[in-house]
Amino acid sequence: RRKLHEFRLSDEPVDIRGSYSRASHAEVASPLCVGADAFSSGAAGVPPSLCVVPGTLVNANTLEDFKDWDKAALLRQVAGTIWEDVCSGRALAEPHRLSRFLLLTFADLKTHRFYYWFAFPAFAITPPFRAKAPTPLPAVLDPAQVDALRAGYAHLAASPPADGAEPHAGAPAFFAVRLSASGGTGASLQVEEVGQLSKWAEWEEDGPAGQQAWLALCDPVPTHAGWPMRNLLVAAAAAVRRRDAAATGERAFRVLCFREPPQGAATLTAGATSALYEVTLSLDAAGGDAAPAAVGWEKNTSGRAGGRMMDLSSQMDPVAIATSSVELNIQLMRWRLMPALQPQLVASQRCLLLGAGTLGCAVARCLLGWGVKVITFVDSGTVSYSNPVRQSLFTHEECIGGQTAKAPAAAAALRRIFPGVQARGVVMGIPMPGHHVGRDELDGVHADAAALEELIASHDAVFLLTDTRESRWLPTLLATVLRKPTFTTALGFDTFLVMRHGLPPAVEGFPPATDGTSVDGGPGRRRRLGCYFCNDVVAPANSMTRRTLDQQCTVSRPGLSMVASALTVELLVTLLHHPRGPDADADVPAEARPEAQPSDGESALGVVPHQARVVG
Repeated sequence: RRKLHEFRLSDEPVDIRGSYSRASHAEVASPLCVGADAFSSGAAGVPPSLCVVPGTLVNANTLEDFKDWDKAALLRQVAGTIWEDVCSGRALAEPHRLSRFLLLTFADLKTHRFYYWFAFPAFAITPPFRAKAPTPLPAVLDPAQVDALRAGYAHLAASPPADGAEPHAGAPAFFAVRLSASGGTGASLQVEEVGQLSKWAEWEEDGPAGQQAWLALCDPVPTHAGWPMRNLLVAAAAAVRRRDAAATGERAFRVLCFREPPQGAATLTAGATSALYEVTLSLDAAGGDAAPAAVGWEKNTSGRAGGRMMDLSSQMDPVAIATSSVELNIQLMRWRLMPALQPQLVASQRCLLLGAGTLGCAVARCLLGWGVKVITFVDSGTVSYSNPVRQSLFTHEECIGGQTAKAPAAAAALRRIFPGVQARGVVMGIPMPGHHVGRDELDGVHADAAALEELIASHDAVFLLTDTRESRWLPTLLATVLRKPTFTTALGFDTFLVMRHGLPPAVEGFPPATDGTSVDGGPGRRRRLGCYFCNDVVAPANSMTRRTLDQQCTVSRPGLSMVASALTVELLVTLLHHPRGPDADADVPAEARPEAQPSDGESALGVVPHQARVVG
């Protein structure tokens, strides 16, 4: 989601964090985990037993970029940052900086395949490190001292950071242990203190005779010294050089690979064993200005240096894949072409389509393309044999028998196309002026009028897509009273009309007029746009009687319905992005606008007209 909504086309490095625990099983290493909290900086949600380390995410825009990226340069850059912290001494005060990692990724959001490659920069000094065979901790400390070590580490983890160090979440990844020798044998070592890593140099250089100072790290690897040890040793050597610039030659360091379970946790039968290493390295290798060479790109499952790929498509719910794919196409518009687009503003609209015929089917498909999730059809007709070729939501099978209601069939078709849509069909007639209503029909007409009012009130936008003028009259009145954005689409043979209805003034807070006039009477109101019936000189009448066959069918050029329907939906989307929304004035040329009426803003998607007509 961050790639889609936040990063977009940016491939700039992003700070993240990962976490790992010390090894608990004798044969299973503890991996570095980069989870949903990777972009968080606070301590919330971090278990106290985990070591949290900083990382850098580089997200490529294409698979080719992922493959061709200069991996060596990326590794040098991160290693250089670690080296700066080592040379400044900051790495001892904030030792988690020694374990910086790098993550190069490419997210194929269309196929849900995710490519990634981790690097854990570790210094490879010359001459290389020399280590003696490790000594298991129980051979160095008796059980009581091991318990004291565990207790000391637990106390350190709960302590505030060292002076001048930034607060950091999780358990210390590196620390120092001060011990005293009794009787001159290793078996009698006593744990005196477990402290911050920054104390190690002081204990090592200025301690009394018989005292030992160990470097220590929470080791995620159970069988040998883990990857964090290299940078710890380089930081220790640099600390010695800072205290004594004349120090040269080789130096031996005692390093504890700490793998003890947290206090209170059960000790596994096959648990990992902590071990003490004695490692020798040249102090000269840590004394230069340039960072030592670094290694660290992870090997893939084939044992070769290379990235890995995770295909999540087979593990995802098909409905969830469809939903994310619809959202993807819309969100991609924001990357280059329309950064100001607000997809959620459009997707949240609840749309009522009065008419499930040629226009209703086309408008519904356009709304789906914009990510609209709630669509309701109202129609009283059934699917006929002439419908499927022009009305895209119906099939031949639904024509057979002539009993398939249009509205439910259209809603079912939308759900088959996109299971994430909440589509329903209401079989209902719309009361129309000029149509005779018998005494036995009064209750039904009243019920239909009440149901229509309820439907309009529960939706955000109303589309008038019926075949007759009079069927649009009552919905127009109700939508106007309820201040619902309403759109009319009407077809002729080679003409069409797309129109948005003007809204009446809001009860409170309606913007004042800029020209002092109003069709609503008196000053203090903005100019109001008309509706479909504003220019009529006669009341709507029954247009369904005495019609010849060509007047009973939709006789228009087939492509017009698609063009008009698309313009209708685009008018809604453009209107939603206007600063005044449905109350926006009609965009007209500057020379046609009254002098006292300046423009009230622009939609991010362009012109917002009152109506669009194609006249043959």
